[in-house]
Amino acid sequence: MQEEIFKTKSASIAQCELTDSFYLTFDQEEIAFKLCDLFTFRKKIMAFDIVELLESSAPDIEVVHLPHCDRFLLLSLHEILQFRELLNGTFDTLALNSAIHKILRKNVFNF
Repeated sequence: MQEEIFKTKSASIAQCELTDSFYLTFDQEEIAFKLCDLFTFRKKIMAFDIVELLESSAPDIEVVHLPHCDRFLLLSLHEILQFRELLNGTFDTLALNSAIHKILRKNVFNF
């Protein structure tokens, strides 16, 4: 069973506790990630220099190799910005969830 973590207009990320996987739904495709692969993917997306991409005369398409398979994504500058929003929202939600669980554990076991 997948539970949606964060969603934008163009993509979403869900988590499956049974498989310990995260599922990115983008462009009518679903791509599975383990947590370490999702971190790697986020690092790649965040590494793009947006100012350089805007000032460049090169095409505004970037190739992003997925860390866990032989697939890749061709992303426009707009899609890169959308992925940044999606990944930041996802990791913020995961951090908030972790903080809540930590507080609950602390309060439950400290009578």
